[in-house]
Amino acid sequence: MGPDGAILAEDQNTVLTDADITAHPELKLARWAARELDPGTAAATTMYTSCQPCGMCTGAIERSHLGRVVFALSTEQLGTLKPAVTNAGALLEGPALFDEARVPVDGYYL
Repeated sequence: MGPDGAILAEDQNTVLTDADITAHPELKLARWAARELDPGTAAATTMYTSCQPCGMCTGAIERSHLGRVVFALSTEQLGTLKPAVTNAGALLEGPALFDEARVPVDGYYL
């Protein structure tokens, strides 16, 4: 919802229909906002969503400069409504090699 209360964009989860694990509506709307809204309008805009954004979507929302997200179900609540996951996920290790890894990133976010 934009600063004036108008609905600016809508989307839905198409992970299954598009066979795309990144097709979360929050990600698609964050990408839209980053592309279509100036920073001031984005900061005054609220995203409403049924579920708490995942880490991928949260990162995109932060970079889109949207000012607020309101969600109905927490990640924990959603977990009680979905089948149990049999794969615990990839093992993440790090951080590692800070001095080498910072070279291409240093100064990028200024």
